Amino acid sequence: MSEESESKPLKKTARMELLKKQLEELEKEPESESDHEQEPEQDEVIEKPKKEKKEKTPKQKEQFEKMKKIREAKIAENKKLKAQLAKKEKEELEKKVVEKAIKLKKKQIKKQQVLDELSSEEEIIINKKEKVVKPTIKFIPFM
Repeated sequence: MSEESESKPLKKTARMELLKKQLEELEKEPESESDHEQEPEQDEVIEKPKKEKKEKTPKQKEQFEKMKKIREAKIAENKKLKAQLAKKEKEELEKKVVEKAIKLKKKQIKKQQVLDELSSEEEIIINKKEKVVKPTIKFIPFM
């Protein structure tokens, strides 16, 4: 119990002693800190430089150039084929559009002709309907 009553002042002094010890340890550690500084350098050493690629032989270079030319030729050929296909599709589409337009125009002309005929017939029918007379039938009874 006597320690508890004295613990507050001792705590402060104990803290001070601990801080002093830690400070002394930190002052001694710069040597060990230099070791920590050296660790990144060790990481750099661990990273190996990439191996240099072997130089291609003249025959390999020739083959590479030959294949490069063939590849470029194929690419150009494919572009031409795609352009031709696109042109054909466009022409077919235009042809379909024109045919559809012609069909629609013919239908419009036919409708217009029918309407013209109906309008001319209606005028005649109206004139005839005005004077329609129905005959009357008389029944004669039997005797």
